[in-house]
Amino acid sequence: MKQQFVQKSIIEIAHWPEDAEFSAAYPEGARPKRTVFSPGDPDELFILSDWRHMFKRSDKKYPEQYWAEIIAYQVAMLLSVNAPPCFAAIDSSRSQCGALSPWFYEEGDESFYSAGNFFHKWVPDFDRDKGTQHNIIDADTFNNRVLGRNQIYEFWSMMLFDSLIGNTDRHQDNWGHLLKAVPLSKSVARRRQEKFDVKWRFAPWFDNGTSLGHELLPAKFTKWDDGALDRYILRGKHHLRYTRDSGERIGHINCFALVEKKSDVKLLLSKKLKGFDIGRLATILDQLVALPAPDGANLTSERAEFILRLTRRRAELLTEKLA
Repeated sequence: MKQQFVQKSIIEIAHWPEDAEFSAAYPEGARPKRTVFSPGDPDELFILSDWRHMFKRSDKKYPEQYWAEIIAYQVAMLLSVNAPPCFAAIDSSRSQCGALSPWFYEEGDESFYSAGNFFHKWVPDFDRDKGTQHNIIDADTFNNRVLGRNQIYEFWSMMLFDSLIGNTDRHQDNWGHLLKAVPLSKSVARRRQEKFDVKWRFAPWFDNGTSLGHELLPAKFTKWDDGALDRYILRGKHHLRYTRDSGERIGHINCFALVEKKSDVKLLLSKKLKGFDIGRLATILDQLVALPAPDGANLTSERAEFILRLTRRRAELLTEKLA
């Protein structure tokens, strides 16, 4: 498991250089975002020096939304799932708060290949915008080809993570693979008539902000009884379908019926859930609530308490499903 970092102060990025090349590729939309470079000697020990970072703000309708991305990273670490670090940051020169996450690969060393690329090639008339044929069966076939049969453990660990945080936006361009060209020895290169071999691995599970009830306002969730909470959880769905022809997306809780006969996968997922420390998450949430942020952009205690309640109940339902 990677080291888990919990920040003690909000990160100031007003002096971080703009990344002109990539910022132009991320125009402002529902969730404004831009890329910046960390300084050569960052104040925080856990921040990579001279490294590209994504700074993503909240939708104006949901000022606390960026916290979902930050908390999802903490959940991933507690679940032993690979997700990019994500921290609360502020650009005081623009009065902006957001989630700050380092680029998860080094340009020139690896390349990112989104799942949407292979779906576009494999599936006739694939809808690249909506991903209506984005499905488990084709994903499994491709992952087996480039990673081998053991990929199923990591892929379904992602499914468990998304089910626990209620992520509805793991679309075909929100996951993929990292590719690295590895030079071959001269003898192998002559035999293959190639100079390089390509090594594949899953990219970290990034872009996790459409989760943890981010779209719910306090006026609604503070009034929910246990029945309302369960109904909300059971309505949650992954972006993925089961097959390319399936119209219905698979549910966050019910999707694990798809690995019912894969006892080794179920055992791994059960162990991950058993090791998930909800008490540790409660402590982390308290620390995040204590971080200073402008009014309206801070993580409120109401929101934190709801996220804890929501995640605890999801963990209970998932544990029952995987039993």
